[in-house]
Amino acid sequence: MFKIGDKVKVIDDDQKGIVKQIHQNRITIENEFGFEEIYLSHEILLDESLEISHVEMDFSEKSKSKPRGNPLSEIKEIDLHIGQLVDSYKNLSNYEMLQIQLQTIENEVELARTERRNRLVFIHGHGSGKLKEEMMNLLNRYKGIEIYDASYRKFRGGATEVKFR
Repeated sequence: MFKIGDKVKVIDDDQKGIVKQIHQNRITIENEFGFEEIYLSHEILLDESLEISHVEMDFSEKSKSKPRGNPLSEIKEIDLHIGQLVDSYKNLSNYEMLQIQLQTIENEVELARTERRNRLVFIHGHGSGKLKEEMMNLLNRYKGIEIYDASYRKFRGGATEVKFR
């Protein structure tokens, strides 16, 4: 069904890539960021429209929420871990950190609407669940959005996806 070099996309996940290896029904793909991942053959589809160009990632950036390419089609990921949002949080109370995180969510939702984005992913991690709870309270106030758990495979349950209708 698949052959090495095929362009594929993953069903129920936001992954695309090129088939690098096939072993029985296990398919190894190299995603658009150059990482290899293994999927079962029934989890992927051919995608002839896929254009892959490797992206070098700069891990020194404080915010990884900068869009690359067309804002309408790409998912913007916003890391809400406090260390990604401020230079130093040593002197901040838990309440102050939460307010910074919630303000970031509000700003990003408004920016996404201005940019006419389709989707955002907020990476909140696991922790005590307080940030996720407060984020859900905030997001549920918005009209015209749908809220989902983001890809478990990618975020291991530590992220929430927002889809704009």
